[in-house]
Amino acid sequence: MQAATMPENHLAEVLALNNANTPHVNALTGQELQALIDQAIGYQVLISEEGRLAGFVLLIGEGQSYQSLNYRWFSENMNDFLYVDRIVVAPEFRGEGVADQLYLWAKTTAQGHGVSWLTCEVNLKPPNQRSLAFHHKQGFREIAQQQTEGGQKTVSLMKAQSND
Repeated sequence: MQAATMPENHLAEVLALNNANTPHVNALTGQELQALIDQAIGYQVLISEEGRLAGFVLLIGEGQSYQSLNYRWFSENMNDFLYVDRIVVAPEFRGEGVADQLYLWAKTTAQGHGVSWLTCEVNLKPPNQRSLAFHHKQGFREIAQQQTEGGQKTVSLMKAQSND
């Protein structure tokens, strides 16, 4: 796998992969994705040897105007964090260590910015058991739960130390 940091090179692929993975991540328009990238502290894609998008992660730092209910919860209840807004792995690359590589990059980025915590949420309703198990393996622990979308979703709000 090869890391790439230039989102414009893969923006259409990232958008398609993101939207194919709803409801685990929320669907976006191209403008919404670009707005997230513009306020992100870090963004990483992994490209396979064949040049296909294997996965991506997007990190948002403290103090942004991002209106996500989950991001706002962390902003109101924590300091010293980077928020994993989304991490998505293409189905054909699952189980090949792509998410591990993306989280290694996220932790290194957090450490480079002197940030102690990575935060994220994982769906409990509708359930995303694979992601929940993966995040536990990465050292994430639940600190709260929150309902969103008028009770259509329940998420586990999680944090992990960036130096684990």
